[in-house]
Amino acid sequence: MIYTFVHISLKMYELASKLKSLGLTEYEARCYLALLKKPDLTAVDVSRLSEVPLPRVYGVLEQLEAKGFIKSQSGRPKRFEAYEPKHTIQQYMKYRKNLLEGEIDEISRIFAGLQSDLEELYYRTRLRIKPEALLEPLADLYEMEQRSNEIISGAEEEIVIFTELFSWFHKVERNLKLALKRGVRVRVLMCVNTPMSKSIARSLLRMGIQVKVAPEPWYPARGTIVDESKLLFLIWAAKEKERYWQPMLYKPHYTENKGLICVFIDAFERRWLGGRIPS
Repeated sequence: MIYTFVHISLKMYELASKLKSLGLTEYEARCYLALLKKPDLTAVDVSRLSEVPLPRVYGVLEQLEAKGFIKSQSGRPKRFEAYEPKHTIQQYMKYRKNLLEGEIDEISRIFAGLQSDLEELYYRTRLRIKPEALLEPLADLYEMEQRSNEIISGAEEEIVIFTELFSWFHKVERNLKLALKRGVRVRVLMCVNTPMSKSIARSLLRMGIQVKVAPEPWYPARGTIVDESKLLFLIWAAKEKERYWQPMLYKPHYTENKGLICVFIDAFERRWLGGRIPS
């Protein structure tokens, strides 16, 4: 009898250990084994057979049911019964799969928020360049106009402006005149198709600025390049609606990155060659 009791105890201990290796807690394994041995038990019965404290049993049984190990039967008191083991493994695998998918989704969400900060640390030392030196976002057009005046006032060799109507001319006019006095070459590529733009083009020409009419009726980029080392730009998207252009502005940016500046200079020179002197 003693041998049989010890053998059964060892067997239960081994089963509990293996159940815990599947992800069950100590209390969950003990309650589940109690329900395998006897069907149709109340929480009080499970507590007595498993030696799990009664205040803890209710939560443990709830978790076992969620994991697909047991089922409950409504009534007073509520009774519990274990599923057939081959059915249990299928339900538990489904539970773990859903749990892992949820964890993976959460990891993906957290990492997406971390990615930019992590990449900044990664590339800062490897590229030996600060990300903001590559491309610095500006808050709005007002900040872009302020920065335009700053880089124009520091120009030493050439200022290149590519715009549409150059409606912001009066905001940089003074600094353009000062740049011309310093011997800086200034070129402006713009559309001249409204009375206001024609007036601005004439003013530019009188100041001694080289002006050309853009070769295309609309171009999606605006900006200023100074000394081939500083670039301010913004990108526009346009949608045709009821035969009118409805422009949509993307946030302006500033950069001193030579590669980006080279791309914009090449585009400007190509368009400049195709432009014409305003009449």
